Amino acid sequence: MNELGVRNLRRLKDHDPSAAGWRVIRRLLGPLEAVNAALDSPSTPHRRRAMLDVIAVLLTRCAETGRTFWGWTPQEWIHLLGRNQTEFHQHGPGWVTDEVRPYLAAHAYLLGSFNEFHRLGGFQRLTLSWRIFGRDRVNSEIARIRAVLASWGYQLGRDDDTLLPMVVCQLLLLNRSPHLEDLDTSLFDRVRREKPSLSVCGETPDRSGLA
Repeated sequence: MNELGVRNLRRLKDHDPSAAGWRVIRRLLGPLEAVNAALDSPSTPHRRRAMLDVIAVLLTRCAETGRTFWGWTPQEWIHLLGRNQTEFHQHGPGWVTDEVRPYLAAHAYLLGSFNEFHRLGGFQRLTLSWRIFGRDRVNSEIARIRAVLASWGYQLGRDDDTLLPMVVCQLLLLNRSPHLEDLDTSLFDRVRREKPSLSVCGETPDRSGLA
């Protein structure tokens, strides 16, 4: 990875796709590219650049630590992600942009089994769930709950309510499944016991850093 260099790892316009180093690191590169391919994200140049830079960040950190990302501890993921956008830039390379952090969070979740997002400050759980599980699937499950609550007369059943999606997505992420049928009493007991933060104060795609 050190021989490939940053321009190659970021796959900028003048990178060398035939460099021998790519074959050497294919075992590391494969899972990262598979995650990017699976994420539900708009295929825009802006987004693609951020997703490529996530791979470069992770490969660079593997080279720095001498350890593969699938062996990192939750604390190591927190250090890389930062507890806020400022910390993220402090711990990351100088070329990293704000847009990289949300995709890095998805990689942490899918490749590192990271699930401690409450330790990273406010973030949009709905957006992260869309990205990981798929927008249509998540929206469909939320709609199922809304229909039941609306029939019972709860305000949470209204389409303009924002609290229900936030809570539901928190549960889906913690349970590592987008299916309501996979939720069980042990998960709710865990949530009551641990009381993970649901703060979303001031969240916007540009401010939270995890949109």
